[in-house]
Amino acid sequence: MAVLNGSLPLLGGLTVRFSRPSDDDFLMGLFMDARPWLAKAHHDRDFIRTLYEQQYGARRMGQESRYPEHLDFVVEKTGQPVGRIVMDLGRYDWRVSEVEIHRLARGKGIGTDLLRSFQGTAAQMRIPITLSVAEVDTRVHWFYHRLGFDLLAKTSPSLELIWLPPGHPGIQHLPPQILPAQMQQGGAS
Repeated sequence: MAVLNGSLPLLGGLTVRFSRPSDDDFLMGLFMDARPWLAKAHHDRDFIRTLYEQQYGARRMGQESRYPEHLDFVVEKTGQPVGRIVMDLGRYDWRVSEVEIHRLARGKGIGTDLLRSFQGTAAQMRIPITLSVAEVDTRVHWFYHRLGFDLLAKTSPSLELIWLPPGHPGIQHLPPQILPAQMQQGGAS
C-alpha cells in the first residue's frame, strides 16, 4: 500500500484514499459525532467548538506519537466520504488505531466491508490485525467478535483484540513486538 496514490477499492463498493486538507471539516464532524458527551460540557457553542478542536488535536498528536507510521484514510462509498480508518501497517501486525463511520452511514455494512477487506489482504500476507477497544463498549466487542477478533489481553480500561489470518499457528507464536507489555513480561492476559 506504500505505492497508493489514488484510491484503493474494497468490498461493498468502498474505496479508501489518503486524507487531505479538504477533508478536515468532514473528519472533525466524525470526531464530534462520535463524542456527543463533550457537547454537554458547556452552554456556549464557541467554547464547545474550541473544546472539540483541542480534543481532536490531542487525539491526532497521540496517534502520531504512538503510531508514527500510521496511515490516515478516508473511506468513501460511491465517491462520498462515509468514514475514516487510521492504521499502522507494521512488519508484524496491522494495527487499527481508529475506525469511525458517519452516523448516517452506520448499520449498512460499511464497517464490516471495510474490515473484511483489510482482513482479506492481511490473510494473503499472513499478518495479524490488532486493535484496542474500550472495555465498557460491549456493542463494539460484539462487532469485532463477529469479524473474528479474539481477546489478546485486558489492559484496563481497554481490551486488546487480535484477528489471526487462517493458518496462523496461534497467539503463542506471535512475535513479542505485537504483544501488550504485560504479556511480553510473562504476565497473564
